[in-house]
Amino acid sequence: MLAVKDIMGRRSVLGLCVSLVLTVAPAFGAETEQGKSDTPVEAPLVLITVAGAPGDGEQALSSALAKRLARVGIKTATAVGANVYSVEGVVTVAASKGGRDSVSIVWKVFAPDGSTLGGVSQTEGYPWGSLSRKWGSAADAAARAAAREIAKLIPR
Repeated sequence: MLAVKDIMGRRSVLGLCVSLVLTVAPAFGAETEQGKSDTPVEAPLVLITVAGAPGDGEQALSSALAKRLARVGIKTATAVGANVYSVEGVVTVAASKGGRDSVSIVWKVFAPDGSTLGGVSQTEGYPWGSLSRKWGSAADAAARAAAREIAKLIPR
């Protein structure tokens, strides 16, 4: 019995040591991670403008793109600033065959210093005049398609 108790005692001590190592090790790792960056990383800010869209398109596209970019950690600014990126959308609507409109959106992304970071182009067909009042789901679809590529152009 003494030998079994002795072995159990050793296992308990070994188990306690392993338990302490597993408990303490993450704490050391967490301190190291916290020590790397004392200041929180600020989300990039972007000012979104849209021109040329019929109906409520300018507001609808700006709002939809702001929501999509927020999902990937890019916040919307309300004014130009030293740390604010700009996204400018230009919409062109042209009549095409079969009673449809060809809608093109060219998004350009600019750094806070005004230099061009890149752009994204989209073209889609819609029934003639269907975007002359409310964009609704069309604005969300355009923003969804453009947001991922626009986000890649903004450093984080």
